[in-house]
Amino acid sequence: MRMPKASAIQPQHGSHPLGKIEVLPNAIHSIAVEAALACYGVLGIASPHLRNGQAVILTPEQRNQGVRIQIHNEQLTIDVYVALEYGLRISEIAHNIMSAIKFSVEKMLGTPVTQVNVNVQGLIHGPGLTEKK
Repeated sequence: MRMPKASAIQPQHGSHPLGKIEVLPNAIHSIAVEAALACYGVLGIASPHLRNGQAVILTPEQRNQGVRIQIHNEQLTIDVYVALEYGLRISEIAHNIMSAIKFSVEKMLGTPVTQVNVNVQGLIHGPGLTEKK
């Protein structure tokens, strides 16, 4: 059985007399995941679906499921699902995630990113915080 080919994007300067360069969405997922995880306040990439009303932090093998890529007319729209640390300014972290992903993808691919949508699936007490009893 043959898998259907995923739509790929051709970075600027992608055609060359020797051939062409295509970047599959899986590579873009990896760039977006690493950029998001490098941002302060991000505790993990989350599933787009809640479980019993709670965010589900994805394992490293599943993280690409927390990023959705749409390619339309050679323009990228990226949706990322994250869990953030409780007690921090959500809007500031979300803007940092947007900037980091946009910068990383554009730098590595040379293709403009139209939109980065950050979906906060939950707030979690960070690993260094303990509950007082």
